[in-house]
Amino acid sequence: MENVDRAQFAMGLVRVVALHDEATATHLCATAALARRIARGMQIAEETAEVIELAGLLHDIGKVGVPRGLLAKPSELTEREWVEMRTHAEKGSGMLEAVPSLADLAPIVRAHHERIDGAGYPDRLRGEDIPLEARVLAVADAFHALTTDRPYRPAVLPHTALSVLRSSAGTHFDADVVCATLDLFGHPPDARRVCA
Repeated sequence: MENVDRAQFAMGLVRVVALHDEATATHLCATAALARRIARGMQIAEETAEVIELAGLLHDIGKVGVPRGLLAKPSELTEREWVEMRTHAEKGSGMLEAVPSLADLAPIVRAHHERIDGAGYPDRLRGEDIPLEARVLAVADAFHALTTDRPYRPAVLPHTALSVLRSSAGTHFDADVVCATLDLFGHPPDARRVCA
C-alpha cells in the first residue's frame, strides 16, 4: 500500500476513534502533527518522519477498547482504572499488527509510553531499546496532553509543559527529543537547562 493510501486509511481509523471519543481523535491529529515537526527538527529522514506521523495518528487507537466512561472520568483514575487505561498501548499495537499495511507501526504504538529510565509500560524498555519513533512520539504526546484540557484537570500553558518535559529529560523522555522540542518553541527561560 502506498504512503498516501496508508495515510488515508489511518485517517479513516481516526474517524472511527472519533465515534468512540472525539477528544482522543483530536489528540491523535495534534500529536501526529507535532511529532512530525519534532522529527524534522531532529533532521530525521523524511521517510521516518512520515512513519512517526502515521504512528502519531494511531498511537491511542487502542482506547477504543477502553470504556468511554473511563476516558471521560472527571476525577483521577484509581489504580485499577489505571491498569485498564494502560492496556491501550498493547491493544492498539495488536490492532495494527492485524493490518499488514500498518503492521510496521505496531512496535511504535506499543512503546509510546515506555520511559528512558525503564519505568514505563507495557514492556519496561529503557533507553535506546525504545524505538526512536516511539521516543519522539512520547514527547509530542505528553506536550499535547499537558496543553489540552482533560476531564480531570485544566490545560497548562505551553511554557509550563516545556518545563515539565525539560525536567523529565533523561528519565522519562529522551533528552535529544526534548531538546528538539524546546528548539521548536524557543527555550523557555524559567525551565532547567538540559540542552548543550
